[in-house]
Amino acid sequence: MYKAVLAGLVSLVLVGCAGAPVTVRARMPAGSDVAVVMFRDCTIQGQEDCDGSGLSAGSVFARVMASTAGKKAVPLDRPVGPKDALSDSDAAAYAKGKGYAYVVNGEVQDYYRVAPFTFRSERAGVAIRVLNTSDGSVVSFFNDRGTANNLSSPDAIIEAMAKKVATAM
Repeated sequence: MYKAVLAGLVSLVLVGCAGAPVTVRARMPAGSDVAVVMFRDCTIQGQEDCDGSGLSAGSVFARVMASTAGKKAVPLDRPVGPKDALSDSDAAAYAKGKGYAYVVNGEVQDYYRVAPFTFRSERAGVAIRVLNTSDGSVVSFFNDRGTANNLSSPDAIIEAMAKKVATAM
């Protein structure tokens, strides 16, 4: 009973956190392979939770996109350091060299995890672009930040965002 109530509350909180629209310039054909390059870690001075946030967020996006019908999403290691910028053109060339038609490149903008029952909010934010690797063009993009109560997690916030992106594509 407690778990069901808790899950319902978390779901209600997360529904409002991923409010930004996904801009889709062109739809990916069904069955398209998409690579997800692990995202750049957030670079907020003094925020320890930023370390490893790009790996976590990129993994969530890859998992959610892979579970969406008609798409094969594969996580790719980041070819530069976790806090180093990766240009869209470099990400497109990297994924194209590995045989993928599309690639997701992104950055974590906020990632803050709190201890349970501290009455502070969990926070997460990402900016992503889905690129066509043949010409580097932006197929779709998404930028959002969200919060949830401290019984949730930044990864749960990012998962709600990833579901929104995967559904839009």
